[in-house]
Amino acid sequence: MAHHGGASVLVFLTFLSSIDSMENCTNNTDFPSLVNFTQIPGQGTEKFVGSLEPLYNFARVFLEAVQPSKFPLELAINASRNAQLNTSSLVEYEAGYVVCLILAILYVLIMAVWGGVLAWNYFRQKKFPPNNPSTSSSTWPYTDITVATCLAVVAILLLTGVILAFTTNDKVRENMRPSLHQLMIDIKKADEIFKVIPENIRRAIDEFSIPKGEITKTLNGTGNVIGETLISTFGRDVHDALSALSVSIQDVRGALTNLEEMEIKRKDLQAHHVDLQQGLQAIQSQIQNIRNSCSTCNVPDASNLETVANYNQIPSVQQQLDQLNELSSILATDIVRKGNMSFYSIPQTCSRQLEPTIAEIEEDLEKSKEYLRNCSCRIPTLKSLSNSVSSVRRAVDQYWKYVDYYDYVRWAVAIVFCTLILIIVILMIVALCLGLPIEYSPTLYSSFTKDRFNHTAVCLLRSATVMTFVFSWLFLILLVITLFIGGNAYTLGCRSWNRGELFEFFDQSEKPIIPGYNTSNEINSTQLTNATQAFNASQELNITQGICIKTSVMYHGCMKGESLFYSMHMHEVFNMDAFLNASRYLGVFNQSFHTLNVNLGSITLLPREGRQALIKFKNSTLGQIDYDALLDLLSQPVVSTDLNDFADQLDEAAQLQENTTVKEDLEKVAKMTRNLTEIVALQESNAKAMKISVNAVKTISQQYQGNADRALNSTTKTDEAIISQTPYIVGNVSQCVLKKAELYLLKYLAWVRNAVINEILDCKWLPVSVDNIYRAACVHIIDPWNAFWLGLGWCCAFLVLGVILSIHTARHWQAVPKSLSTVTFKDFDYCHEITKPGMGLKETEDFYHEYGRDDDYKGKECEDT
Repeated sequence: MAHHGGASVLVFLTFLSSIDSMENCTNNTDFPSLVNFTQIPGQGTEKFVGSLEPLYNFARVFLEAVQPSKFPLELAINASRNAQLNTSSLVEYEAGYVVCLILAILYVLIMAVWGGVLAWNYFRQKKFPPNNPSTSSSTWPYTDITVATCLAVVAILLLTGVILAFTTNDKVRENMRPSLHQLMIDIKKADEIFKVIPENIRRAIDEFSIPKGEITKTLNGTGNVIGETLISTFGRDVHDALSALSVSIQDVRGALTNLEEMEIKRKDLQAHHVDLQQGLQAIQSQIQNIRNSCSTCNVPDASNLETVANYNQIPSVQQQLDQLNELSSILATDIVRKGNMSFYSIPQTCSRQLEPTIAEIEEDLEKSKEYLRNCSCRIPTLKSLSNSVSSVRRAVDQYWKYVDYYDYVRWAVAIVFCTLILIIVILMIVALCLGLPIEYSPTLYSSFTKDRFNHTAVCLLRSATVMTFVFSWLFLILLVITLFIGGNAYTLGCRSWNRGELFEFFDQSEKPIIPGYNTSNEINSTQLTNATQAFNASQELNITQGICIKTSVMYHGCMKGESLFYSMHMHEVFNMDAFLNASRYLGVFNQSFHTLNVNLGSITLLPREGRQALIKFKNSTLGQIDYDALLDLLSQPVVSTDLNDFADQLDEAAQLQENTTVKEDLEKVAKMTRNLTEIVALQESNAKAMKISVNAVKTISQQYQGNADRALNSTTKTDEAIISQTPYIVGNVSQCVLKKAELYLLKYLAWVRNAVINEILDCKWLPVSVDNIYRAACVHIIDPWNAFWLGLGWCCAFLVLGVILSIHTARHWQAVPKSLSTVTFKDFDYCHEITKPGMGLKETEDFYHEYGRDDDYKGKECEDT
């Protein structure tokens, strides 16, 4: 009962320890780092407009009025398909620009006709001067001043328009190259990201080698774990059992050594005992002869010279020696070392026995990897989108230099035309600077100076008018071209993008940017296991064809932070949950791990021959020796008389003898006696040594059977416990390993899901890049472009008013007094005489009086000049 109770307790404790190890088996399952596919967030460009925003807004309002129609979807689709365009629809959409073109043509015609009329009138007046020219342009005295003032305001407005045209023209040029560069960067980023998506998906799937390696590493260590668990569980019991066995072996060795010593000493004692008895008898005989020959001699009595301890009574222990000699070769110290080696070789034994099962599991892992690889090919490809972006990138790479060059030409032409307008404005402003002070303060200058300033101002105004008539048609051509290009770019591109109308065009064109998915229903299943072959991929993965993707949904989904997997409706095409279903891969492990088995029947602490030898040692006759009687015998004195004292007595008696013969005989007997003392001393030493061996064997004989029983029982119990608990420990460790394998797989599958959906197919960068392209094209180029033609149109509009006011002002300032009419520019060669320093007003009046004033002299100075 005690034996079975102890075994039950041992089993229970072992089960508890295995449960504890099972609870902690996944605490240290560190998963190695996997590849990071996180994309660098896109960097948005700054939308800095500055003080020109009102001008841009005004241009947009004007374009809304010119082209209020919605995006011409049908026309755009036909154009993308190279189909014949509906002319009426095109003209209807471009009606605003047609009106602007008609107005521009009328502007040019009116300016040409008006300029011709004015030129004809001018030359006609020169050829046939009027008889009664008026000296005033109006009956109202302040009309001329008002007109000149209005002309000054118009000149200021024209100057403002020219400055805005210069500024916006430079702004377009300044933004062109950085915008093209930003456009190239964003398109390149999109192209690279779309191109690398399939490769990154393959890399993510190939990362299965990491959990596979960890699982393989764990599997290869399963035998060691089982062995170490057994060692840690039964190590103390094994130590105690082998310690008990070692004690029994020490008993055998100690008993054997001491019995051998006892047998040797017994033989020595008995042999020397005979010699000692013979020597004592010889001494007694010699002393008796001396007494017989000399009755008067005083000779010591030798009757007491006899042995006390009869060593011939010591029993032989050869039987026990023979028994132990027979067991010593078996029960040697090596048996403990072999028991230790056998116990601590359990990990190697377990590993060796688990190799076939582990190899099978590794093969299943490889097949799972192939299955993942094959199924990952079903993830919808973005090849069409990548091709579209690549074509755009190639076009940008090919034409950006031409765009930059033509923009440079546009900028140079605009600079020339703006410079011409600036010259016209400067002529007006200089003329006004000469004439307005005279209008507001007639007494500010002398009459000659006033007239001279008036005529110069008239020449400048006429020059400005002529330049306006000559170059206005060029201004209108540049205006119409920039208006048509910039306006259509804004309405078709920027405005349609803001309204979302471009998305509809992208979705309905013949070759949409995202035409949908076309996946194959074929899958390589030749290498799949039976468990995975049962999976019907074509049904559970929901493979479909022809999914239509809306670009607006994709764009706004990415803007909200969704992945391309959802914003492009990949989840309708590919069932990621079915693809990454852990049960599909864990089922193989569950089945394989249940077949793990270890047989430790060959592991034993005490082999059968050792056990039999220990039983024989337990049943030996070591305890049948009468150790107490033997110790009493060995404790007795060797002789009853001290031989040294007796020899001294003989020497003293010899010295007292007068008879030389007796004296010599006594000295001879004394010498014989002293020689026997050496044998006595040797006997005493052997008896003492034998007594020690007897005591040792006596001690061993009192405990060797109990020690043998403990060794036999402990080794038997430990062997039985190891054998009985091995299945439990194997099961617990295999469950622990299975949990680790499941944890690795779950972490990997979760990582694959996150990597594919949230990292590889992450599209937070897409709205940023698209917004960057929008800013680069619309905000930084098209808005300043439209502001440029608005400034140019501003100038063209005010040039008409400026011409009208310039003609009126020039006619007024041309009406000079008659006294100056007869003066030619040749006469002005004497001006330095009449205007030299020191000449007063009186001399100047005399000069005019001498030459007179003729009103028929009109514009002569300007003509000569």
